[in-house]
Amino acid sequence: MNNKEKNIVLIGLTGCGKTTVGKMLAQKINYDFIDMDDFIIESTGKTVPELFAVSEEYFRSCETKACKALSNKRKTVIASGGGAVKKQENMKAFHDNSIIIFLDRPVDNIVGDVEIKNRPLLVNGPNILYRLHDERYDLYKNQCHYRVENDKTLDELVNTIITIINNE
Repeated sequence: MNNKEKNIVLIGLTGCGKTTVGKMLAQKINYDFIDMDDFIIESTGKTVPELFAVSEEYFRSCETKACKALSNKRKTVIASGGGAVKKQENMKAFHDNSIIIFLDRPVDNIVGDVEIKNRPLLVNGPNILYRLHDERYDLYKNQCHYRVENDKTLDELVNTIITIINNE
């Protein structure tokens, strides 16, 4: 597949900017945009907290189905769920037809501005972000094609990603 058709999959910790950056990026490069959590909500008819209420395992199985379905898209920026990297098969679904970019944002920055009410894993407080970071950091680094630090303005960050895509 030619690189101009590939999806751009953004991975990283909850609150790292996948949706915000993804929407801006998609608009600038004229791609579709899909937030994986929204896709899961639409396909199941249940909210993320409702799916987690069944069990985290149940949510993760819905996430795997979403990864497989979304991997068939073309020219789409996909904001993955923060935990999508926990299952090898999720990332394997994207690897051949996508450019996977890890948005690496300092946890202290995330804790400072994340909305906890929409994030089921954070209901017991933002301190879990440090544990999730320790748990998942190597997964993010090992599953991405490129790691981009989210320590710039949104415009600078999006332009950095566009440069990466154009040089791919």
